Amino acid sequence: MKLLSSLTPLLLLSLSACSDVEKEEDDHHHHDHEVMTAVVLHFTADDGTELEFTWSDADNDADPVIDDIVLQDASDYTLSLSFLNELEDPIEDVTPEIADEDDEHQVFITGSAVDGPATESNADALVGHAYADEDVNGLPIGLDNDITTLGTGSGEFTVTLRHMPLQSGNSIKTESAAGDVASGGFSAIGGDNDVQVTFDISVE
Repeated sequence: MKLLSSLTPLLLLSLSACSDVEKEEDDHHHHDHEVMTAVVLHFTADDGTELEFTWSDADNDADPVIDDIVLQDASDYTLSLSFLNELEDPIEDVTPEIADEDDEHQVFITGSAVDGPATESNADALVGHAYADEDVNGLPIGLDNDITTLGTGSGEFTVTLRHMPLQSGNSIKTESAAGDVASGGFSAIGGDNDVQVTFDISVE
């Protein structure tokens, strides 16, 4: 584990997780988001080995503890994500709310170590990413994923949970959202980041 002493302003904003109630003027749609202080990555290898890595700012004081992700080369993993609010007692798992509102959310996995739908072609990637779930409209969510290790080395693995609220009763998620992020960054798609955290990753 390593202790990160500071957060960027963007991350500080994202950790608030859109805590205000948002109102769509066209359809009076209300959307109340929870605070999220932890992102947990659950990796399961084909041989059944389970690994867990956590980004946690339990006190929500911009002083998180971050596990380094360590995976084995030439391996396939399933990756499931959990989002927690550790300020509640007991700790609240926000993931079911995200799953319930799957047409308004999408997880994007990016970073120097990643080759996947939300990244440009990356010859130096250590892991390949593919979505393994769909929302009610057949679009990816990213709570469940497939990860394949591609070579040894180290790099960055960034998890972004994007909230894309309904407008006039319709989702603003699109089939091309991940590709749009790959080519133009997050400013190329609608909505706002609920959480964006970066892990160091190594493949051995």
